[in-house]
Amino acid sequence: MDNDSSRKYSMLKKVSIIVPCYNGEIYVDRSFHSIEIQDYPLIELIVVNDGSTDHSEEKILEWQSRLRKRGIQVHYIKQSNQGLGSAINTGLKYVTGSYLTLLDVDDEFLQGAVSERVRYLNIHQSEDVVRSNGWYVRPSGRSLFINEIWEKKIDNLFLALIEGRTNNWAGSYMVRVSSLFSFYPDREIYQSRYGQNLQFLLPLVYKKHAGYIDKPLMNYYQNPNSLTKTEDLKRSKDLELKNAMGYMDIRKHMVQSIVEEKEERNKYFITIDAYYYRNVMRIAGSYGDRSLMKSAFSKLNAMKQCKLNDEITYCRLMHPLVIPVLRAIRKIRSMSGRIAEE
Repeated sequence: MDNDSSRKYSMLKKVSIIVPCYNGEIYVDRSFHSIEIQDYPLIELIVVNDGSTDHSEEKILEWQSRLRKRGIQVHYIKQSNQGLGSAINTGLKYVTGSYLTLLDVDDEFLQGAVSERVRYLNIHQSEDVVRSNGWYVRPSGRSLFINEIWEKKIDNLFLALIEGRTNNWAGSYMVRVSSLFSFYPDREIYQSRYGQNLQFLLPLVYKKHAGYIDKPLMNYYQNPNSLTKTEDLKRSKDLELKNAMGYMDIRKHMVQSIVEEKEERNKYFITIDAYYYRNVMRIAGSYGDRSLMKSAFSKLNAMKQCKLNDEITYCRLMHPLVIPVLRAIRKIRSMSGRIAEE
């Protein structure tokens, strides 16, 4: 490397990308190619093979050589299967960059995903997080993560994430490493099956602004093999309920870790419980479970957190003839400005 190139590289801030992989053989080409085509010249890729039993390792090693020729530093770590949280914790030990992003092995970056986020964080030194738009990619087509103006201009991202009003997908954000490791000095997040991205974002956006780039910079694939089969409805419903409980627990864990003032903490706990019961109502509606719907709606009511949209969700299953009336009320209130983001 000549002297001019050395000076240029010394001024750049390295970006670390952690890709956990468990049996991701069929996705490695797509995700690693999306890293290969990035136009940012100083990238460190950390791949953690979490005990894959397919041919993921062979594919990763093929790409390791190819990416290194492209000038991308590659760390490949193999461990026994311990779950996503453990794989990320392993990867965190190898991070040497100034900025960090995660990428699920079955998703991909779009061109500019790294450079545009780096540019934003370089300019906005007081912010520790920048997010971007992206595409949900389904067999039937694709749609943007974010369409509404209010979501693009969220001021309190901490609350929006607690309430589940916006996405937090791996690959859709970049964080400042110094601030992340200030909160996690041992480079260890809580090892849960749920909410790894929430654990990266919430500590860095509490009472702080986060950036947003209104441009799709990743593809998030919703794979057809994850769709529920009719004969597995009960198992699928139980899994969804378990996931809802897991995300409620991780949100409460993060609030407990971040928010010092007790009264403020308790308000967030109520918000998290309300979000959980709304999730349960959604699941009940999807599976036609009237008993579950009634139970969740009653608990939401008892908390005095029930909104018009919750009544609509409830009546859609329990009293469908009432729905036109409730929708008319919602439209009137919306026109009069009484409903905001409800």
